[in-house]
Amino acid sequence: MIKIPFDKQEIEINIDEKNLIGILEPKIKAAIPNPQEKIRELLRQPINSKPLSEAVKGKTRVCIVVTDITRPCPDDTLLPPIVEQLEKGGIKKENITILVATGLHRANTDEELMTKLGKDIVSQIKVVNHIASDKENLINLGTTSLGCPIWVNKLVVEADFTISTGIIEPHFFAGFSGGRKGIAIGVAGEETIKFQHRPNVFDHPQTQLGNLEGNIFHQNSMEIAKVAGLDFIVNVVLNNKGEICAVVAGDMESAFQQGVEIARSIYEVEIEEQADIAIAGVGYPKSTNLYQGTRGASCIAFSQYPVVKKGGIVITPMPAEEGAGEGLGEQRFYELMKTAQDIDSLINDIRINGYPAGGQRAYLLALTLKHAELIVTDTKVPKIVEDMFMKYMPTLEDAIKYGLQRFGHNAKIVVLPHSVQVMTVKSGKAK
Repeated sequence: MIKIPFDKQEIEINIDEKNLIGILEPKIKAAIPNPQEKIRELLRQPINSKPLSEAVKGKTRVCIVVTDITRPCPDDTLLPPIVEQLEKGGIKKENITILVATGLHRANTDEELMTKLGKDIVSQIKVVNHIASDKENLINLGTTSLGCPIWVNKLVVEADFTISTGIIEPHFFAGFSGGRKGIAIGVAGEETIKFQHRPNVFDHPQTQLGNLEGNIFHQNSMEIAKVAGLDFIVNVVLNNKGEICAVVAGDMESAFQQGVEIARSIYEVEIEEQADIAIAGVGYPKSTNLYQGTRGASCIAFSQYPVVKKGGIVITPMPAEEGAGEGLGEQRFYELMKTAQDIDSLINDIRINGYPAGGQRAYLLALTLKHAELIVTDTKVPKIVEDMFMKYMPTLEDAIKYGLQRFGHNAKIVVLPHSVQVMTVKSGKAK
């Protein structure tokens, strides 16, 4: 039996040996036995930076930017050691603000914040949801060398010291998430987010999953984070069980680069052949909506050597109880998809007229669907799935049967239980 993540549980599936050509996982890396002690150690000896407690001496106001509920960053583990070191450096808890990097996603609920950040942290430290459309709480810092308007939450700009937490994993525009992205997108204004997600940014030859070299999204984001004053990062890399297997802390550039090299060594997987059908597992929290949950299929389509051949099928079981998603960006994604005449028209219209911030996911999904058919199973929102040019089927078994009928009983099937953590490249042994 093969186990596929589904929400906070798993679905089990049997696949005939004659069809199954592989189960692709990130490379095995053990969890850090005592992650909080490791974090404390790194905060005392960070990369290319003074110890955190020394770096904040003489400062008063500190802003800690954290990812929102759509990212599985273990902030409940990261924050206590960070706060300890801040207090050791003379920062009072009442002068610390935690800013939730929602980007254009919805605000996180109190219950979600307690789960993600920890009850003790939420009860002792002020927590604020970023709202990208609220210009009263944004400050303009000019433009980048690429012409991007820099609108950033004033809590970051007005702080004496800013820290960002996050996870480093493959990302379509950024190459890898983490580091600078929490500032440049997570707590940026709508105009800034829109500029960085333009079609011509994604269509740039160096804007690729897993690539930083010559990547204009990455370059622009680094510039924004520097101008906004990101002083220190604490980023993690997760293994296939969602456990912390690596931590980096310190200078935004140096620590991030070290984290990227670790992430690449784990998430890049060589393949010798392409399959007809891929099963792309997407667990919680990305499985809560289609905006996030379709990322697994896009990771497949945009990998250097896609594990599914062009014209193949990707199957993703997910509840998607929030439909397309409840945030402003997610709703724009849904409107663009459901009002399009067809996929080709949508792509052409976007390339001519662009899209509102958040609409980039419609462009990426449309390009994904040009590569492969996407079937969503076991979902609570079948109509919304079909509104968006995807196919709905009740169960994973139904979708596999459909695929075998389409490609024949000898069709090649590959399984990616953690599809957003895998980037496939062509093996030297490939035919």
